[in-house]
Amino acid sequence: MLGLARDIPWDLGDSLLNAWILAWDADHLLRFAAGDFTALRGFWNANIFHPEPLTLAYSEHLVAQAVQILPVYALTGNIILSYNLLFLSTFVLSGLGMYLFVREITGSSRAAFAAGLIYAFAPYRLPQFAHLQVLSSQWMPFTLYFLRRYFDVHTTSRGIWCLVGAAAALVAQNLSNGYFLMFFSPMVAVYAFYEMTTRGLWAAPRVWAAMAATGAAVALLTVPFLLPYLELRRLGFPARSLTEVATYSADVLSYWTSPAESHVWGRAMRAFPKNEGDLFPTLSALVLALAGLAASVGSAWRISRRTPFAIRRANGIAYVLIGVCALYALLVMLVFTGIRFDNIGPLQISVRRIGRSSLVLAMAFAILAVVSPRVRLFARAWLATIMGFTVLAVALTFILSLGPDIRTQGRLIGQAAPYSLLYSHVPGFDGLRVPARYAMLVMLFLATGAGVGGAAIERRFRRGGALVVCLGVLAVIEAFAAPIVINGTVIEGGYAPPPPRVYTGSGVPAVYRFLKTLPSPGTVIAEFPFGETTFELRYMFYSTNHWHPLLNGYSGTFPLSYSRGGSLLRRPLAAPDLAWQSLRESGATHAVVHGSLYLNGEGQAISRWIVGRGGALVAEFDGDSVFALR
Repeated sequence: MLGLARDIPWDLGDSLLNAWILAWDADHLLRFAAGDFTALRGFWNANIFHPEPLTLAYSEHLVAQAVQILPVYALTGNIILSYNLLFLSTFVLSGLGMYLFVREITGSSRAAFAAGLIYAFAPYRLPQFAHLQVLSSQWMPFTLYFLRRYFDVHTTSRGIWCLVGAAAALVAQNLSNGYFLMFFSPMVAVYAFYEMTTRGLWAAPRVWAAMAATGAAVALLTVPFLLPYLELRRLGFPARSLTEVATYSADVLSYWTSPAESHVWGRAMRAFPKNEGDLFPTLSALVLALAGLAASVGSAWRISRRTPFAIRRANGIAYVLIGVCALYALLVMLVFTGIRFDNIGPLQISVRRIGRSSLVLAMAFAILAVVSPRVRLFARAWLATIMGFTVLAVALTFILSLGPDIRTQGRLIGQAAPYSLLYSHVPGFDGLRVPARYAMLVMLFLATGAGVGGAAIERRFRRGGALVVCLGVLAVIEAFAAPIVINGTVIEGGYAPPPPRVYTGSGVPAVYRFLKTLPSPGTVIAEFPFGETTFELRYMFYSTNHWHPLLNGYSGTFPLSYSRGGSLLRRPLAAPDLAWQSLRESGATHAVVHGSLYLNGEGQAISRWIVGRGGALVAEFDGDSVFALR
């Protein structure tokens, strides 16, 4: 338990970036709450990459998470403790939200418990431990839960409070992660339309008005946090290239690739490792979801048998169409799994891409629905079930996670995928780098389907409830990876290893306690070594102790001024005159040289370079030298 206040899970990479963001947010919010109404004036102009504006918007702003930690941070001032409690809360709240939603749609507490475990401990979360914003997917099931509650009680006075809960949860999700804002918000609208359709509420003006008002309120509270990102685009920050987006898209076989850290599947289930590609959802989740699919299909089939199979004189056509659907469904599945061929026996049938086969399958099914009343009734009955919606949602989010081009084992099987339409036509999507993060929505709806399947098993078998709980626990075991890495540190080539962890409170290095005594505003700091990610992140973290502007920085993107200056300041002795000119033009007033991080006396040489150009040594602490730049 002592580690909660001093150690950071996973590594000292993006975790430190997020800790710095949280501290920046919390500091401004607390000063505003204390009566300093000017505290938010420079909120977006964070203290990195001086003198660039809007630097907080170079990454996720994490405002929702900062609100969560405010009480702890106000009492302790310990950002590591605050970060760790927030990290743990994502598991608890994810499980609770999914539990409430599945219990609402199934009436089964045991099935809801299993679904909560599946969602909270989804294996996809494991390689994302350094990305707090990705772990912060807990508000999605709460949004669906409150919406479901609204449609259950919309005719009573409790309906308005359910909508307030749904709006609050959706705003919290929007302000937690920009990816999920773009990915999840449309799915919320789709879910609302599903509920209205299945309940026959399309002609209910009161429901439409309530939905419109809720959507407007969510937009009103969300849009102000999007404006700085739009302003950065206006200032010249480019869109993500399609090549970069494709690199961080899922492969079909990513869903059969477990995180390497998993003790159960980490070695056996590695079908196609790649960036952002450890997406295996656990066998337990798949088994429960398949049970739900089977139960919903069986129920819809029993309903559909009340009608004739086909219209008069169309039986033969219907059977042929069923055969065509079965054949092309099989072909699509084969291509998805990576099997490709150019003939079937003597028949020259080329099956290498999914586009043509999918089109033939869709056309054949559409014609079959026209000629078969039973197929139409079956489709309506199945789509009206929550499992019908869930399966379609899983399929849609799965396809979108594959990015602009669909690949299996790295081989192209489909071009101009649906994600490419979003990239080209929906504002904001061209700023997102990782379509594979749709996998968290896949897990959201897969866990929902698993809950439905769990409820079906509980009803069907005498001890079904116990079996469902066991499968939920087994899903956690499948994802188990403890003990996880703590304070993971990358050693930069050509430099000494940094300290094994970072410190807060009285443990903050003396040099940063000295920097806090320098006048503010008016002090701008450059720290050396410059431009090396491992060190830049530590400078940012320790800047929470003094909040002076830094030339240094690290984020989701980098300004041109940093790239240009960094090329000179990373090795200032290679071009000393140009490096000094860059340093002076940057507006820096002080330089900190961490001599202990250099090898072969390079730190002392950089200190002499600064003094030789007019800098004055003003303080020295255990190898850390502070210079005033004249």
